[in-house]
Amino acid sequence: MTLVEMAVTVTIIGFGLFLLVGWTNAQRLAARKDLAVRLLTDLDKCLARYHRTAGSYPQLSGPHSATWATTALLDHDKTRPILEALPPSLWLGPGKKNLVDPWGMPLRYHYDPALSPFVRANSGRPVFESAGPDRDFGDDDPARLGDNLRSDDPGPEGFRLYDLMRDTPPEESGTNGKEDN
Repeated sequence: MTLVEMAVTVTIIGFGLFLLVGWTNAQRLAARKDLAVRLLTDLDKCLARYHRTAGSYPQLSGPHSATWATTALLDHDKTRPILEALPPSLWLGPGKKNLVDPWGMPLRYHYDPALSPFVRANSGRPVFESAGPDRDFGDDDPARLGDNLRSDDPGPEGFRLYDLMRDTPPEESGTNGKEDN
């Protein structure tokens, strides 16, 4: 094998590895984003179930509001199964109470419409927020908000209302305790 043939072979192998690494990184990013959308969709379902049975949303604000809201949802019989089905990689620390997004950042929970434009835009319904792939909520630089994901933002496929309706437990659907006459 000549020096030119070896150089061509090394170049082709290097180019192939470059393409492979780029493709796997893109696949990993897509998988994490899909997991984040699933997490936020499940949290949105939990909020809907909690509100349907308790009559209100978890009323928490502050820096640890996502942890307290998650604890309130875990303590609720109708929402616990959804949260317990989440992958272990989304739980931080001992016990299931600290949810993190697929990039390892703690979630935020926005409840107060006076403090959050997301809640105001969502007709007063609370919102969970993920910092997204850049791990930055955009507090210091609003330009960093672009990749944040929220539970009221459906992502590419959109939330399906019939999924929320289908997930209604049997004792909640139907006649609401009234008999047909």
